[in-house]
Amino acid sequence: MTDSDFHPTPDSASLSDLEFSMIVAVNGFWQWVVHCAEAAGARGLSALDILVLHAVNQRARNKRLSDICLVLNVEDSHTVAYALKKLEEQGYVAHRQDGRDRIYAASPDGDALCGRYLEVRDATLIDSLRLDGTDFAQLDETARSLARMTRYYAHASRIAAIAKQR
Repeated sequence: MTDSDFHPTPDSASLSDLEFSMIVAVNGFWQWVVHCAEAAGARGLSALDILVLHAVNQRARNKRLSDICLVLNVEDSHTVAYALKKLEEQGYVAHRQDGRDRIYAASPDGDALCGRYLEVRDATLIDSLRLDGTDFAQLDETARSLARMTRYYAHASRIAAIAKQR
């Protein structure tokens, strides 16, 4: 069967539209994260680096590598470990040993960067959304829908992994 032989069902076409929109949104979001962080004073960090810093900084609690991966839904812990190494080298994150685990926390410079990031975000993105008349309650519903889709994709991923093993 070739691609030209496949005719998606209406449900499949709707899901494809959603998936394409998510791809475009994710790429736009990652670009935004880098530009916002640069406006806040960060240099040379990728979107994942910045999101790892936010995860470490979140609720000012110490985090293990596995905690950060879980929060960000990242399976490849090596990419998060590399981000943590870069953040430590730039002075945004520090770690301490707890047995075999490294416990990460944002440094004062990391806290300050996250604070400036939020200031830039409020002054640019949130103000733009308000000017556009965005209903922030609708954003809450969108967030719940995306969380629900994440669970569906995780479930389908597990099923596909099992099917691949057969």
